[in-house]
Amino acid sequence: MLQRTRPFSSRLDVEQIPVVPKRLHSNSEPMRLPILPPAAIGIVGGGQLGMMIVREAQRMGYRSVVWDPDPQCPASRLADQTISASFSDVAAAERLAAASDVVTYEFENVDPSAIEHIERSKSVLPGSSILRIAQHRREEKEELRRRGFPTVAYHVATGKDEVEKAVREIGFPAVIKTATSGYDGKGQLVVHDEKSLDQLSRHDTASGEFVVEQFIDLHCEVSVVAARRSDGTIITFPVGENLHRENILHRTTVPASVPLEVQQEAIRIARGVMEEFSVIGVLCTEMFVTREGKVLVNELAPRPHNSGHYTLDACDISQFEAVVRAVCGLPIASPRLLSPCAMVNLLGKHLERLDVPTALKMRGIKLHLYGKKESRPKRKMGHITILGYSAEEVERGVRIVETMIGEEDSMRPTSESVTAAQVNVG
Repeated sequence: MLQRTRPFSSRLDVEQIPVVPKRLHSNSEPMRLPILPPAAIGIVGGGQLGMMIVREAQRMGYRSVVWDPDPQCPASRLADQTISASFSDVAAAERLAAASDVVTYEFENVDPSAIEHIERSKSVLPGSSILRIAQHRREEKEELRRRGFPTVAYHVATGKDEVEKAVREIGFPAVIKTATSGYDGKGQLVVHDEKSLDQLSRHDTASGEFVVEQFIDLHCEVSVVAARRSDGTIITFPVGENLHRENILHRTTVPASVPLEVQQEAIRIARGVMEEFSVIGVLCTEMFVTREGKVLVNELAPRPHNSGHYTLDACDISQFEAVVRAVCGLPIASPRLLSPCAMVNLLGKHLERLDVPTALKMRGIKLHLYGKKESRPKRKMGHITILGYSAEEVERGVRIVETMIGEEDSMRPTSESVTAAQVNVG
């Protein structure tokens, strides 16, 4: 069984990680001149990720244009221009392209054809190719396996009969996932035995494509946010250790408590993903760590990630600044972790209990609220970052915050394992 450690090293990702050799620059990735302020960055999606990209872009002197169906989306409060239209609106895509010098996107549930339409006239980074792969669980796993990255054992199935056959071949328990439209744990079902398999008729497995995964006993989940420039330069942020509640990311802790060699392997894999998929921009690789210490790739998110929000307060460069630098062709220094930290998500149900004045009396607390107009119990409305001089100080702060928002039972003994059913998309 893995032993948990929490060494604090602000330079873990640079000085202690073997460098993955870079491939020669290919003709499919033409060198790009730097795009300098006051150029305009177009962003597909205006949620909290888009808002935080806009904020960093503004600080660096860039203008921003956001495309989102909601005219009151969080990013609209900061952007220089908001295009309010459906993501299937070709005219809106053309308007974004015309108003922007370079384009990126803040989430992957957008029609790749819209991105391809913009690509006809402007660079879209990371681009439509990795977007299509990340949107489809089968394609994602097949591409990862084909390129030599480790994943959980899985089968692809279409319809109820094939799903049942795949589950029996994989063995109980198993995780059934829809091939598309998976986010925050949506489109997933765990079957533990024949009885629960017989109840599949209650779920929408009559048609469509599914990925049936082996259910594994996990030590924990980790993630690594990385950025890559068009010249092949790659930087990685420190490994984050993630805990989910109700299939939604609840907490990310940095440094991760897994052994150094596990962190090194996670960063090696994350760098390899950036290389193999020729990503320009920011991408998060989400990974499982087994009880034996093996690191398996779970999913890819070609954008800033919820588990990387801690970088806003605990690193000398945030994942959002890294987006701006990468897509504009600017140099990116290797980020340094300035202090141990933890990020706790604030859902709608938490805001009803959060005592803001009391929380802000605590040392090392950074409150981020996204300004969303509608609050729902499981909707991400903000997050809190807890900073400290030591991991123990951070953990004490986390306990206070979680008690305040009614999540005190999420603090579990470090020896307790996490199952694949509890570890899902960030």
